[in-house]
Amino acid sequence: MITVLGGIVQARRSRPMTREIVKQDAELPALLPESSEARQILAAHIDATVRKIVEGEDERTRDLSGVLFWVSFLTLAVFLVVVAADRGGYWWLLCLPAAVGWLLGAPAVVQDATLRRRDARGRPV
Repeated sequence: MITVLGGIVQARRSRPMTREIVKQDAELPALLPESSEARQILAAHIDATVRKIVEGEDERTRDLSGVLFWVSFLTLAVFLVVVAADRGGYWWLLCLPAAVGWLLGAPAVVQDATLRRRDARGRPV
């Protein structure tokens, strides 16, 4: 579970904070002379970035059903390890499917929890 939470936190941290960058960039034209070509270029860049934010904001979603499915998959993997630890003996063989479940489930949860453009079926575009 710690792996999944760490992946989600990392995915959120690595996302560029576009609105904060635009906010900082919006303060720069006031520092430049009015006739400066750099001021016009910066203003055009800020305008284009704001347009991208507004247009793309509604298109990016999370796949909640996928997140719930894979979290239940991870829960089952943890349950198998707990049963194996409790019973011992040949029950330790349950750790093999648990490991496969964990290796499949952890990246899938991060993928489905990340904001992305998705098609009608919820698959990343």
